[in-house]
Amino acid sequence: MKVIEKHSVLFKRANIYYAFAVVFMLFSLSTFAQVSSTVDTTKIKIGEQISYEIQVKADSSAFVVFPEGQTFGLLEMIESFKIDTTTEDDKFKLLKTYKLTQFDSGKYTIPAQKIIINERPFFTDSLRVEVASVQVDTTKQGLYDIKPLIEVDKTSSTKWWYILLALLIIALVAFVLYWFIWRKKPLTEEEEIALLPPYDRAKLALKKLDESQYLIRSEVKEFYSELTLIIRKYLDEKVYDRAMESTTDELIQRLNLLKDANEIPLSSSTIKNLETILKRADLVKFAKSKPDTALAEMDKSTIDKEIDAVKQSLPEPSEEEKLLNQQYKEEQEAKQKRRKIILTVAISAFLLVATIVGFGIKYGFTYVKDTIVGNDNKELLEGEWVSSA
Repeated sequence: MKVIEKHSVLFKRANIYYAFAVVFMLFSLSTFAQVSSTVDTTKIKIGEQISYEIQVKADSSAFVVFPEGQTFGLLEMIESFKIDTTTEDDKFKLLKTYKLTQFDSGKYTIPAQKIIINERPFFTDSLRVEVASVQVDTTKQGLYDIKPLIEVDKTSSTKWWYILLALLIIALVAFVLYWFIWRKKPLTEEEEIALLPPYDRAKLALKKLDESQYLIRSEVKEFYSELTLIIRKYLDEKVYDRAMESTTDELIQRLNLLKDANEIPLSSSTIKNLETILKRADLVKFAKSKPDTALAEMDKSTIDKEIDAVKQSLPEPSEEEKLLNQQYKEEQEAKQKRRKIILTVAISAFLLVATIVGFGIKYGFTYVKDTIVGNDNKELLEGEWVSSA
């Protein structure tokens, strides 16, 4: 009975050991990995670099995460290289390289680095490195006294040239704007005539017609065309605003209506004289009639007198009409002034933006901003530097 129990106990223990062995083998197969770390040197001088490498051997399906950031204790990581992957015996060999340095002398420890493989942490061994200070032999260096201050000629700053150039450009732009926009340009002869009152323009036109050579050259048609144009323009502006486009009959009929309605106290003789001359002009222009020179001169004198008669028959403008005319004139002047201001501002803004963009494309917008706003570092850099021998 005791022998059977003893064999039973031994059998149970063997089963337990066998189960542990199977679990261990399965776990080892699923998470096979080897991790190691090396450095190219354990002794450096201040500021020199150490190449620190982490090598991982793992299955091709393994997911490996290397440390990133400043995880190297007091040593500073200044560069992290890409992972170098090779194959060895159906396994992947991953190599990750870091560049480390330190600017203080002493002995330092690179702590163990954690590498995660398939969500399982692995750790490298810690390594000791030594950073030595740089020995300076002052006995081999020449020692010299401090040089005394010396007077130098003050150089002219280029800043004043930039300011002068900017002022010249501003003056040039201002002159151009004044000359083409704000300057009161001299009026041409046609513009001066256009500013005259209708009566004065008609009288001046008759004077020029009298000085013309139409009748001397027997150009009767041209003479009557100019004569009727003068009287029609005057009537169009002062009596009937469709006198230029009306026929002779329509114009005379309208003048009679205005007379009968007591709107304009024109005499019957004035209307009759105008009708006679206008119809004679129509015969000259369309029927090729040729009245003699004396009759043409008499018609011109009649038109001259009838213009005076029409002017005398027209009522004087009331104070309200004068005020409205003055207000209209002031509004037109104000509108013209606003137009000039808008044009000046638009041109100035365009030139400013174009200048900034042009310099920005050539020198860079940061340089332009620092030049306009100011930058201490830029002024120091562009200042005068004195180097000692």
